[in-house]
Amino acid sequence: MVEKLKENARKGRTSRKDIVYFYFVHNDTVFHKLKNLSRGGIKKLDIKKNDCFEMRVVKNDYGIFDIDFKKKKDTLIDKRKYRVQKYNTIIHRYIIE
Repeated sequence: MVEKLKENARKGRTSRKDIVYFYFVHNDTVFHKLKNLSRGGIKKLDIKKNDCFEMRVVKNDYGIFDIDFKKKKDTLIDKRKYRVQKYNTIIHRYIIE
């Protein structure tokens, strides 16, 4: 489930990228992650806030995942129902909230 989009963010001094902030639920825990796309990738794939996509996650490491931005789901996941929220960093949490 996409929760925030950041287009044309700085990657370094000269290059830029698009960032998709998203979350998924596993065992009553919400995992907040981000995916870097090439510049213009959000518009090219027509990604909007609150879109839900099919994804695969490695069982042993939730940091390894693959999102298929071409397969949208008609699902709505409300993250407020879950008590445990896991973010990459404190900064990531502040950006989302």
